[in-house]
Amino acid sequence: MDLSLELKEKSNTTLFGIADARAYAEKAPAGHRPADFMTDARSIVVLGERLIDLPLDGIPATRYEYTADFHMTNERLNLNLFTLSRFLQSGGARVFPVPYREMPAWNLEKRSAALFKLARGAATLPRVRELVNARLGENLSYRHMAVEAGLGKIGNNNLLLTPGHGARVRLVALLTDVELTPGRSLEKVMCQPDVCGNTCAKACPAGALTPGEPTDKAACLKYYLKLGIPGQSGLRCGLCVAKCPAYSPALGKED
Repeated sequence: MDLSLELKEKSNTTLFGIADARAYAEKAPAGHRPADFMTDARSIVVLGERLIDLPLDGIPATRYEYTADFHMTNERLNLNLFTLSRFLQSGGARVFPVPYREMPAWNLEKRSAALFKLARGAATLPRVRELVNARLGENLSYRHMAVEAGLGKIGNNNLLLTPGHGARVRLVALLTDVELTPGRSLEKVMCQPDVCGNTCAKACPAGALTPGEPTDKAACLKYYLKLGIPGQSGLRCGLCVAKCPAYSPALGKED
């Protein structure tokens, strides 16, 4: 069996895709390229799992249930990620798993709850906003690697939109020195603001989404701190995911 197909079979996930690590590196900014973490990376394997619909549909009343599903889905993805990584390593490959962490690039266990509460009041001050928007991000972007693997496209909510699942997915990835067959770019139109009226931006309680602009991470963080301490007691917001209709088959169309 072709190794790419074998990995897909063993992944045990809703979504599976492969991207060429070197081709992706040409598009990613410095510090966010596969070679920054694994110098001989040739392929990126992206795994995705769909979230449960009803907890999303009921937000904000069902935020507890959505938050539980969010974390359980991430845990399942991480388990499958490391299982697949060990399978590749057992065959002689070099692998670098990129698991999900709460709020990547922030070392939460070394930051106190009091610090986060203080940060809420300062999060949207001009200088603080600039720092937060620059630092609060992924070291390796799952969603952009997934686009390179042909799994979806980035929507106006700056989330990965996938056929049949829309934004209702979680992602992890691994880097490997094995040359795998990469996927093709997705041709389907996923984000149709002329149809939905930018529902995601209208639903955002923090006003963090402006079509065509990067997410205002500082405004997003300030709202999250209202819900609790991220990675500790905090609930997930989820409205930009819940209100995006791209998972509906009726919304998709071909280019």
